[in-house]
Amino acid sequence: MTWLDRALDASIVGSYGRGGFRRHARAFVDHPPRRLDGPVLVTGGTAGIGLAAVEGLTAAGLEVVLWGRDRARGAAVVAAGPRRTFAPVDLGDLDAVARASASVEGPLGGLVLNAGGMPTERTLSPQGHEGIWASQVLGHALLLRRLVEAGALAPTARVVWVSSGGMYTQALDLSDLRRDRGYERHVTYANAKRAQVMLSAAYAARWPALWTSAMHPGWVDTAGLAAGMPWFRRLTLPMLRDGAAGADTVVWLTLDPAPGPTGAFWFDRARHPVHLLARTRAGDHQLPALLALVDAATEPWMNR
Repeated sequence: MTWLDRALDASIVGSYGRGGFRRHARAFVDHPPRRLDGPVLVTGGTAGIGLAAVEGLTAAGLEVVLWGRDRARGAAVVAAGPRRTFAPVDLGDLDAVARASASVEGPLGGLVLNAGGMPTERTLSPQGHEGIWASQVLGHALLLRRLVEAGALAPTARVVWVSSGGMYTQALDLSDLRRDRGYERHVTYANAKRAQVMLSAAYAARWPALWTSAMHPGWVDTAGLAAGMPWFRRLTLPMLRDGAAGADTVVWLTLDPAPGPTGAFWFDRARHPVHLLARTRAGDHQLPALLALVDAATEPWMNR
């Protein structure tokens, strides 16, 4: 890497946008893809990065099961390409996740935990959890726990958590997860994304035979970004990545014969630090509390 590349990466703006992806892609090496022992399940697969992941995986010849809340969009995605199956599931509703995971016909060759969103107003899940935390942390944790316990993941399956560069602004904070003291969507979202990265590494330690890692896609022009951060999209539109660039590392982590160790964090096919600011390390000591909290919140739905 040249001094200019290092400077551009340190600037963030020169790394997370489309220009950064083009620079990083010069170092990409595409190996013949490995054979998967089953379909890949993609949550939030009807739009944005999830849809781009579905398109990339099916283009590689894989069967993909996509979950999403919108039946019409799911039907449109299935109709737009081969080897796609849709199931309507709200990841924020633990009852729905339990029912849908019970119907998964394993073994799955991969699992992409992508469903997300940044609602402008606080919402509460049917179980009373704040909506972002419910869908992006608890729903995904329950899905993964149930699939592991049911033996529905193939021994060679890979689990990819789609996080966000926004998590770099946030130390883990477990003090007000319902946001009863006030809802600020950017902070709430970043906190959930930080929790995802921590859970991915923790689950890699809990289940050593399971390959699970997290990644962040850079700055991607999605409908979710336009709805959740319209000012940011207006400011950065000329440099935003398209969905294919944002999903590239998801597809690569799923298909590459040897992408790297379990429990790592990735950006543009390279391992990336989980902290860029010293202050965000302040929440790391809460990992045992995070695991206990997530286990307690999802345990009642483990055998339903």
